[in-house]
Amino acid sequence: MAQSQGLNIREGRTYLDVNSKQGTLSFVAPAFGPGTYANVGTQINEAGLIQPTMVQTAELVHGAWQNPKEKYSADVIQKLRSNWLLGFNGLLYVPNEGIYIQDRPEVRNGGVFMDHGDIIKKLGAKDPGVRFVPFGTFKIESQSSFELAKNLFIQALAGEEGADKLAQVADKYNFKPYVWALGRENVSQLTARVASLFSWDINGRLDVVGDYRDDTSYGYGFGVRP
Repeated sequence: MAQSQGLNIREGRTYLDVNSKQGTLSFVAPAFGPGTYANVGTQINEAGLIQPTMVQTAELVHGAWQNPKEKYSADVIQKLRSNWLLGFNGLLYVPNEGIYIQDRPEVRNGGVFMDHGDIIKKLGAKDPGVRFVPFGTFKIESQSSFELAKNLFIQALAGEEGADKLAQVADKYNFKPYVWALGRENVSQLTARVASLFSWDINGRLDVVGDYRDDTSYGYGFGVRP
């Protein structure tokens, strides 16, 4: 049996390096997706990469905006305009309390699983992968880039440096940034959500999302090299 004379193509990975206070972060292109939070996360894991939290996704987007016409930077920005860029953080909304944020939470049956009691224990043990923001301490919806940088919810989600860099990105758009999160009045039971970013042209702004449903199938994620 004659062997095929065609080429066997094997494309290598492209690394997008970003310098930050954490050191050099190396993101892998192309992005994984589009898909649900669980599906994209699984693809990243199976590639031997790390799921990017919002701390890291903020660094990626900020880095892309430093040279927006460069090929890979333009791709990151276009992903924001046409889909969502995922931050692999779970957000557990607890009635009359606030929002518990957990980095890379467990996924069960295709959805984010966050145990309230377990998260409280981790918070008490000062686990850096868990944070809490009480209702009434942060602003949601439209706000200035300065307010975004100082927003306690955004700082808990993306870190202080990440919040500042998201504010710098927000200044690249024509309109004020917008923060999506469930308010106290909209939380009557334990509710799990995940994080993402988008900047659809119809809005002309940066949207930081803390109430993204994990079954939405339009998310992308850039894996991080260990």
